[in-house]
Amino acid sequence: MKRLLLLLLICCVALPTAARDAAYPRIGLVLSGGGARGAAHVGVLKVLEELRIPIAVVVGTSMGALVGGTYASGVSPAEMERRLTEVDWNKLFVDDSPRDDWPIRRREQSLQPNFDFSVGVRDGKLRLPSGALAGQKVELFFGDLVKNADGIKQFDELPIPFRAVATNLENGDMQVFDSGPLPEVMRASMSVPGLFAPVEIGKNIYVDGGLVRNLPVDVARAMGVDLVIAVNLGGSYLPRDQLESVVGVVGQMVAILTEQNVQRSLKELRIGKDILISPDLGDITSSNFDRAADAIRIGELAARKAAPRLAHLSLSPEAYAAWRDSRPLAIPDRAPIDEVKVAGLEFVNPAIFEPLIDHQQGQPLHRKRLESDIEKLYGRGDFKNINYDLDRKNGTNRLDINAREKPWGPGYLTFGLGIATDFEGDNRFGLRGTYRRTWINDLGAEWYTTAQIGNVTDLYTEFYQPFSVERSTFILPSLGFSRVPLSVFKDGRRVARYDLSRSTLGLDLGATLFGGNAELRIGAILGRANAKLDTGDPELPEPESNETGLRAAFVYDTLDSAFLPRRGNRLALDLHSPQPAMGADVSFNRASGYWAGAFSFGDNTIVARSEVGTAFGSEMPYYDQFTLGGFQRLSGYATDEFRGNNLAFGSLTYYRLLTALPPPLGRGVYVGGSLEVGTLTDTIEQLNESGTRFGSSLFLGADTWLGPAYFGVGLTGDGETTGYIILGRP
Repeated sequence: MKRLLLLLLICCVALPTAARDAAYPRIGLVLSGGGARGAAHVGVLKVLEELRIPIAVVVGTSMGALVGGTYASGVSPAEMERRLTEVDWNKLFVDDSPRDDWPIRRREQSLQPNFDFSVGVRDGKLRLPSGALAGQKVELFFGDLVKNADGIKQFDELPIPFRAVATNLENGDMQVFDSGPLPEVMRASMSVPGLFAPVEIGKNIYVDGGLVRNLPVDVARAMGVDLVIAVNLGGSYLPRDQLESVVGVVGQMVAILTEQNVQRSLKELRIGKDILISPDLGDITSSNFDRAADAIRIGELAARKAAPRLAHLSLSPEAYAAWRDSRPLAIPDRAPIDEVKVAGLEFVNPAIFEPLIDHQQGQPLHRKRLESDIEKLYGRGDFKNINYDLDRKNGTNRLDINAREKPWGPGYLTFGLGIATDFEGDNRFGLRGTYRRTWINDLGAEWYTTAQIGNVTDLYTEFYQPFSVERSTFILPSLGFSRVPLSVFKDGRRVARYDLSRSTLGLDLGATLFGGNAELRIGAILGRANAKLDTGDPELPEPESNETGLRAAFVYDTLDSAFLPRRGNRLALDLHSPQPAMGADVSFNRASGYWAGAFSFGDNTIVARSEVGTAFGSEMPYYDQFTLGGFQRLSGYATDEFRGNNLAFGSLTYYRLLTALPPPLGRGVYVGGSLEVGTLTDTIEQLNESGTRFGSSLFLGADTWLGPAYFGVGLTGDGETTGYIILGRP
């Protein structure tokens, strides 16, 4: 009898738990958008897993789609937390490839900095980009994040069924994605208008789903759930002082539209059944991606606060383990790639994708190599974005490369501005425009033209014709005219100023070397130089010469920035030899060499530079002689104060990163200083004596979208000082 009573008691205790585990409700998890605030969703997921709450479906919008899609693909909250807090969001929000992934031709063009914005020219019409960011690196990051789901097209086949919400930009309709390449769909769901370019999927283009359904409770309900756990991140309105720009006004309009549809969705939650979690994210804004760790912690706190309301949904450890085991966890397919298909090309020759195809076809997907190849292709500047997808049908593995060319190309207009003063009478300024027409033929010919107006005037045009799509060899005719101020100094005083005009007609043969990091050019140039006196003694000569002759140039460049590098090297060698037999009325051989190497440790960078030049004993015209003087070229002295036929120069520069600049404004702001030493020999002794001189500088510098910017002070070896303000490169 006692044994029977004990058995009945055990049954009374165990049956409710067993019944609950056997018939737990279908729970829909709804994650709202909110930009960087969306990292809080990861904290909520951590607590839901601790409480052993089984999620039947996940629905997300914008950042909620990123977190929700990643979780649905089988990635744990802990892994998500690691990835979201370790990634460098500043780099992620810069579409362009690193500079050392650019073709060497583009690296050289970057020495004349232009605004990081281009106006396209197509069919005779000017066209603008559709967003500040194409999201190239963002989508590659998403692809790596959900790599376990490669090849899964139907979102019901994910470990947890998933839906993402986006907005059809053509008609404003809500689009609920239940299939497609998962990274691309997540990108579409979070394409904030004006910030990210819209995403084209099929025949439609999509932007952020927050415009129509930022908290898609109804979408989860339509998937047949019994109850909803909704995580609402709340509005992130901009304060009044940020509403004085077009960007601020557009951002606020999006926030208003989003909050209005959130209020409608909140009314759809059933009191006493559905559960709402609202993390208090305080001053974390939608753009504070560097505060992902804080947002995750706040999300975790909010979920723990809601734990009493969630407790009745918790399964026993055994039942939860059984539920987890029942999910069809995705396993990366290591089967070889049978075919690589490239789609979306209009002007670009598909042959440039052959190295990528060779690296992937016939072997398992090599993701890191694939992303590296995509970075190099993107660095050419032809594409709006390049993504990839695995398509597994009929027992075959096909790698689809979707390469979308810039719809505002293949002609591009960019603009630049250069201003510099040394407070010693040398003031230079110029407004520059550049036109680049790409893919004139199947081999990738380009027409490049740049013009600058100001007291530094320049007009240059060239036609670059490769002999193969790999650009291993090329021919380059060019035509140029320039006029720059040239000062003559005597004993530290400016005694005259000239306007130096040059006109050139050149033809070069060239080759790309060392894996695309170097270029060699050899050619002939018809050249004339003309120095007209602007100020000074009227009796001073106005020299003019024909400098037609031969030239050669070699450059090797792996610097990560043209002006404030943190790593890499640059070596440049140049030879110019006017030839009387070709019509020149002067004869000399001018050779120069320049090297710069950058090394960084933490936020600190050291750059070493050296430069040598010689005329091999010949006498060069004054305006062709090597120069010293100016910022970081014997700082403290006037710009180009010293000239001579032989040069030796070296400097050591240190700078420390003070703060990173948010994309697309630039890379960073630095504080630093330099030590410099230079020697000129075979000078015009009546103007300046041969000898060794020293200089140093202290500066605040920035690597910006306008080019380099400096505010500095220079100190000569004799204790004289001067200041510098430089913006761009005039």
